[in-house]
Amino acid sequence: MASRFALAFPLGVTIGKWTRAFAERQPDVELVVRPSADPLAVLAAGEADMVFARDAPADDDRHLIPLYTEDVVVVMHHEHLLTLEEKLHLADLDGEPRVTGEPSEAFMRRVAEGDGIALLPASVAKALRRKDVTAMRLEDGPTSQVGLTWPREGQHPLVDEFIGIVRGRSAHSSRNPDVAATEAERSVRDAKAAKSAKIAATQSARDAKRAKRAAAAKRSTGKRPRPKR
Repeated sequence: MASRFALAFPLGVTIGKWTRAFAERQPDVELVVRPSADPLAVLAAGEADMVFARDAPADDDRHLIPLYTEDVVVVMHHEHLLTLEEKLHLADLDGEPRVTGEPSEAFMRRVAEGDGIALLPASVAKALRRKDVTAMRLEDGPTSQVGLTWPREGQHPLVDEFIGIVRGRSAHSSRNPDVAATEAERSVRDAKAAKSAKIAATQSARDAKRAKRAAAAKRSTGKRPRPKR
Protein backbone atom coordinates (compact mmCIF):
# COMPACT_ATOMS: atom_id res chain seq x y z
CA MET A 1 0.00 0.00 0.00
CA ALA A 2 1.26 3.50 -0.86
CA SER A 3 2.58 5.56 2.06
CA ARG A 4 1.61 9.00 0.66
CA PHE A 5 -1.58 10.42 -0.83
CA ALA A 6 -1.81 14.01 -2.08
CA LEU A 7 -4.91 16.16 -2.70
CA ALA A 8 -5.46 19.71 -3.94
CA PHE A 9 -8.59 21.84 -3.80
CA PRO A 10 -9.73 25.33 -4.88
CA LEU A 11 -10.94 28.22 -2.75
CA GLY A 12 -14.43 27.69 -1.38
CA VAL A 13 -14.42 23.88 -1.51
CA THR A 14 -14.50 22.40 1.98
CA ILE A 15 -13.01 18.91 2.19
CA GLY A 16 -12.18 18.59 5.90
CA LYS A 17 -14.79 15.93 6.70
CA TRP A 18 -13.46 13.70 3.91
CA THR A 19 -9.77 14.13 4.72
CA ARG A 20 -10.43 13.46 8.42
CA ALA A 21 -12.26 10.24 7.57
CA PHE A 22 -9.41 9.20 5.26
CA ALA A 23 -6.80 9.90 7.94
CA GLU A 24 -8.76 7.78 10.44
CA ARG A 25 -9.03 4.84 8.03
CA GLN A 26 -5.47 5.09 6.73
CA PRO A 27 -3.37 6.16 9.75
CA ASP A 28 -0.16 4.85 8.19
CA VAL A 29 -0.54 6.96 5.03
CA GLU A 30 0.89 10.48 4.86
CA LEU A 31 -1.99 12.67 3.68
CA VAL A 32 -0.87 15.85 1.91
CA VAL A 33 -3.59 18.45 1.35
CA ARG A 34 -2.95 21.78 -0.35
CA PRO A 35 -5.16 24.67 -1.51
CA SER A 36 -4.58 25.75 -5.09
CA ALA A 37 -5.82 28.42 -7.46
CA ASP A 38 -5.42 25.89 -10.28
CA PRO A 39 -5.87 22.30 -9.03
CA LEU A 40 -5.85 20.89 -12.57
CA ALA A 41 -2.36 22.29 -13.12
CA VAL A 42 -1.25 20.68 -9.86
CA LEU A 43 -2.66 17.36 -11.06
CA ALA A 44 -1.03 17.67 -14.49
CA ALA A 45 2.31 18.38 -12.83
CA GLY A 46 2.04 15.14 -10.86
CA GLU A 47 1.99 17.03 -7.56
CA ALA A 48 -1.36 15.55 -6.49
CA ASP A 49 -3.01 12.15 -6.86
CA MET A 50 -6.55 13.54 -6.92
CA VAL A 51 -7.92 17.08 -6.98
CA PHE A 52 -11.20 18.83 -6.41
CA ALA A 53 -11.81 21.17 -9.33
CA ARG A 54 -14.44 23.72 -10.22
CA ASP A 55 -16.04 23.57 -13.68
CA ALA A 56 -13.45 21.07 -14.91
CA PRO A 57 -13.95 20.19 -18.60
CA ALA A 58 -14.20 16.61 -19.80
CA ASP A 59 -10.76 15.21 -20.62
CA ASP A 60 -9.54 11.93 -22.10
CA ASP A 61 -6.64 11.97 -19.66
CA ARG A 62 -8.71 12.28 -16.48
CA HIS A 63 -11.59 10.61 -14.70
CA LEU A 64 -14.14 13.08 -13.36
CA ILE A 65 -16.89 12.58 -10.78
CA PRO A 66 -19.34 15.52 -10.48
CA LEU A 67 -20.03 16.16 -6.79
CA TYR A 68 -22.35 19.14 -6.50
CA THR A 69 -23.48 22.36 -8.17
CA GLU A 70 -23.65 25.79 -6.55
CA ASP A 71 -25.05 29.17 -7.53
CA VAL A 72 -22.91 31.94 -8.93
CA VAL A 73 -23.60 35.23 -7.12
CA VAL A 74 -22.85 38.86 -7.85
CA VAL A 75 -20.69 40.67 -5.28
CA MET A 76 -20.67 44.45 -4.97
CA HIS A 77 -20.12 47.30 -2.56
CA HIS A 78 -22.74 47.07 0.17
CA GLU A 79 -24.20 50.47 -0.82
CA HIS A 80 -24.32 49.76 -4.55
CA LEU A 81 -27.61 50.73 -6.24
CA LEU A 82 -28.16 47.11 -7.32
CA THR A 83 -28.57 46.12 -3.67
CA LEU A 84 -31.90 47.95 -3.72
CA GLU A 85 -33.33 45.40 -6.13
CA GLU A 86 -35.44 42.63 -4.62
CA LYS A 87 -34.29 40.20 -7.32
CA LEU A 88 -31.38 40.44 -9.70
CA HIS A 89 -31.10 39.19 -13.27
CA LEU A 90 -28.15 39.13 -15.63
CA ALA A 91 -29.70 41.95 -17.64
CA ASP A 92 -29.50 44.18 -14.57
CA LEU A 93 -25.71 43.93 -14.70
CA ASP A 94 -25.35 45.35 -18.22
CA GLY A 95 -22.98 48.30 -18.31
CA GLU A 96 -21.62 47.69 -14.82
CA PRO A 97 -17.80 47.78 -14.55
CA ARG A 98 -16.33 44.42 -13.59
CA VAL A 99 -13.50 43.40 -11.30
CA THR A 100 -11.59 40.54 -12.90
CA GLY A 101 -8.75 38.29 -11.87
CA GLU A 102 -8.16 35.46 -9.43
CA PRO A 103 -10.48 35.69 -6.40
CA SER A 104 -8.52 36.75 -3.33
CA GLU A 105 -8.62 39.22 -0.47
CA ALA A 106 -7.07 41.85 -2.77
CA PHE A 107 -9.76 41.07 -5.36
CA MET A 108 -12.54 41.62 -2.82
CA ARG A 109 -10.86 44.78 -1.58
CA ARG A 110 -11.22 46.21 -5.08
CA VAL A 111 -14.92 45.32 -5.03
CA ALA A 112 -15.26 46.98 -1.62
CA GLU A 113 -13.56 50.10 -2.95
CA GLY A 114 -16.16 50.39 -5.70
CA ASP A 115 -13.97 49.40 -8.66
CA GLY A 116 -16.78 47.22 -9.96
CA ILE A 117 -18.93 44.17 -9.42
CA ALA A 118 -17.94 40.53 -9.91
CA LEU A 119 -19.51 37.12 -10.40
CA LEU A 120 -18.25 34.41 -8.07
CA PRO A 121 -19.33 30.91 -7.01
CA ALA A 122 -21.34 31.27 -3.80
CA SER A 123 -18.80 29.37 -1.69
CA VAL A 124 -15.94 31.57 -2.93
CA ALA A 125 -17.88 34.72 -2.08
CA LYS A 126 -18.55 33.27 1.36
CA ALA A 127 -14.89 32.39 1.91
CA LEU A 128 -13.86 35.95 1.03
CA ARG A 129 -16.79 37.78 2.61
CA ARG A 130 -16.37 41.29 3.98
CA LYS A 131 -18.76 43.55 5.88
CA ASP A 132 -18.57 46.16 3.14
CA VAL A 133 -19.34 43.74 0.32
CA THR A 134 -22.77 42.26 -0.44
CA ALA A 135 -23.40 39.03 -2.32
CA MET A 136 -26.73 38.58 -4.13
CA ARG A 137 -28.10 35.60 -6.01
CA LEU A 138 -28.95 35.97 -9.69
CA GLU A 139 -32.33 34.61 -10.69
CA ASP A 140 -31.06 33.53 -14.09
CA GLY A 141 -27.37 33.31 -13.31
CA PRO A 142 -24.97 30.50 -14.19
CA THR A 143 -23.99 27.73 -11.83
CA SER A 144 -20.62 26.28 -10.87
CA GLN A 145 -19.97 22.55 -10.63
CA VAL A 146 -17.44 21.02 -8.27
CA GLY A 147 -15.99 17.63 -9.17
CA LEU A 148 -13.31 15.17 -8.13
CA THR A 149 -10.78 14.23 -10.80
CA TRP A 150 -7.69 12.03 -11.14
CA PRO A 151 -5.49 10.64 -13.96
CA ARG A 152 -6.62 7.69 -16.03
CA GLU A 153 -3.04 6.46 -16.25
CA GLY A 154 -1.09 5.51 -13.15
CA GLN A 155 -4.05 5.68 -10.79
CA HIS A 156 -3.05 5.82 -7.14
CA PRO A 157 -4.06 2.62 -5.25
CA LEU A 158 -5.99 4.67 -2.65
CA VAL A 159 -8.20 6.48 -5.16
CA ASP A 160 -11.10 4.05 -4.70
CA GLU A 161 -10.82 4.38 -0.93
CA PHE A 162 -11.12 8.16 -1.11
CA ILE A 163 -13.98 8.02 -3.61
CA GLY A 164 -15.84 5.74 -1.21
CA ILE A 165 -15.38 8.25 1.61
CA VAL A 166 -16.61 11.16 -0.53
CA ARG A 167 -19.64 9.13 -1.59
CA GLY A 168 -20.44 8.28 2.01
CA ARG A 169 -19.51 4.62 2.09
CA SER A 170 -18.61 3.46 5.57
CA ALA A 171 -15.37 1.76 6.52
CA HIS A 172 -17.32 -1.52 6.64
CA SER A 173 -18.96 -1.11 3.25
CA SER A 174 -18.53 -4.08 0.94
CA ARG A 175 -17.47 -1.59 -1.75
CA ASN A 176 -14.41 -0.70 0.28
CA PRO A 177 -11.59 -2.64 -1.48
CA ASP A 178 -10.05 -3.95 1.75
CA VAL A 179 -13.43 -4.94 3.15
CA ALA A 180 -14.42 -6.57 -0.13
CA ALA A 181 -11.23 -8.64 -0.11
CA THR A 182 -11.83 -9.67 3.50
CA GLU A 183 -15.42 -10.62 2.75
CA ALA A 184 -14.31 -12.63 -0.27
CA GLU A 185 -11.83 -14.56 1.87
CA ARG A 186 -14.51 -15.10 4.52
CA SER A 187 -16.94 -16.37 1.88
CA VAL A 188 -14.37 -18.88 0.66
CA ARG A 189 -13.72 -20.04 4.24
CA ASP A 190 -17.44 -20.30 4.98
CA ALA A 191 -18.03 -22.27 1.79
CA LYS A 192 -15.24 -24.69 2.67
CA ALA A 193 -16.55 -25.04 6.24
CA ALA A 194 -20.08 -25.66 4.99
CA LYS A 195 -18.80 -28.28 2.55
CA SER A 196 -16.80 -30.03 5.29
CA ALA A 197 -19.82 -29.97 7.60
CA LYS A 198 -22.01 -31.45 4.87
CA ILE A 199 -19.50 -34.23 4.21
CA ALA A 200 -19.22 -34.94 7.95
CA ALA A 201 -23.00 -35.04 8.32
CA THR A 202 -23.32 -37.40 5.35
CA GLN A 203 -20.62 -39.67 6.75
CA SER A 204 -22.28 -39.62 10.16
CA ALA A 205 -25.62 -40.60 8.63
CA ARG A 206 -23.95 -43.45 6.73
CA ASP A 207 -22.21 -44.66 9.89
CA ALA A 208 -25.48 -44.56 11.80
CA LYS A 209 -27.22 -46.52 9.05
CA ARG A 210 -24.46 -49.15 9.02
CA ALA A 211 -24.63 -49.44 12.82
CA LYS A 212 -28.38 -49.89 12.65
CA ARG A 213 -28.07 -52.62 10.04
CA ALA A 214 -25.35 -54.35 12.03
CA ALA A 215 -27.51 -54.27 15.16
CA ALA A 216 -30.47 -55.68 13.26
CA ALA A 217 -28.33 -58.43 11.79
CA LYS A 218 -26.98 -59.32 15.22
CA ARG A 219 -30.47 -59.53 16.68
CA SER A 220 -31.53 -61.73 13.78
CA THR A 221 -28.65 -64.21 14.21
CA GLY A 222 -29.15 -64.33 17.97
CA LYS A 223 -32.77 -65.58 17.80
CA ARG A 224 -33.44 -69.22 18.76
CA PRO A 225 -35.44 -71.30 16.28
CA ARG A 226 -38.99 -72.01 17.33
CA PRO A 227 -39.62 -75.72 18.33
CA LYS A 228 -41.64 -77.73 15.85
CA ARG A 229 -44.95 -79.02 17.04
